Amino acid sequence: MTEKILSTAEKFLIIAHRPEKGGFLTSQTFIQYGIAGAVLLDLTLSERISITDKKLFLKPGKALSYPLLNDVSTMISQSPNPRKISYWVGKLASRYNRYKWQILEVLEGKRILRIEKKKFLGLIPYRQSVFTETYTRASLIRQLKNEILSGRGGDGELNALAGMVKACSMERVLSSDRDELKRIRQHLKVMVSESPVSDVVAQTIRQVQAAIIASVTAAAIASASAGRR
Repeated sequence: MTEKILSTAEKFLIIAHRPEKGGFLTSQTFIQYGIAGAVLLDLTLSERISITDKKLFLKPGKALSYPLLNDVSTMISQSPNPRKISYWVGKLASRYNRYKWQILEVLEGKRILRIEKKKFLGLIPYRQSVFTETYTRASLIRQLKNEILSGRGGDGELNALAGMVKACSMERVLSSDRDELKRIRQHLKVMVSESPVSDVVAQTIRQVQAAIIASVTAAAIASASAGRR
C-alpha cells in the first residue's frame, strides 16, 4: 500500500487513536495539548515560525496548503504583540475540539478513518471516528518505534513526533513489552534532548510538557479540594 503524506498533527492523532474502535488511548488533557504542540511543530517544520527571547514570531511566506495551519498563522499574525510559545500552546489547546475534528475530517478525506454521526440515548447527537484501514497506523508506529530504538535520531518530522509521544506520555502506544518499553523511554529521552532539529521544535516540546504537567496538577488540586468539602 502506498504511504500517505501526513502532517505531524495527523500522525499524532492516528497513533493516539484506538485501533479497533472510536476514541483515544490517552486522556483528553494529553490530546488537547498534544494537538496544540503538533500544530506548532508543523508550522516549525514548514519554516513559518521562529523564537527570539522565548517569544514566537511568524515568518513571511506563501499561504500553506493546510487550512488549519493557515488559520493558526493568521491568528499569530494578528496578535498585537509577540507572545511566548507557552501562550500559544495554551491558546491552541483551548480550541482543541475544533482542531481535532478538522484534522479527523482531513484523515477521513484520505480514507484512513470515517466519522460516524450517532445519538446518545437516541437524543443527543455526537460524532465518533473509526479507522477504515489499519495499515497506516501500524506502519507509522512500526517506523517510529524502529527509529527510536535504533538510536539514529531520524529526520525532523520523526523527531517532532517522537517528542510529542514523550510529552504526552504515549510510550505504551508503541509497545506493551516491559523491557522494550524501558528502552523506548531511554532512547526517547536522548532523542529529544539531543534532537538535531531547530531549537524552536525543542522549545515547543518543552512547553507542551510544561502545559500538560500544569493542567494535570491543577486538576488534581481541584479534585482534592472538592473532596475536602
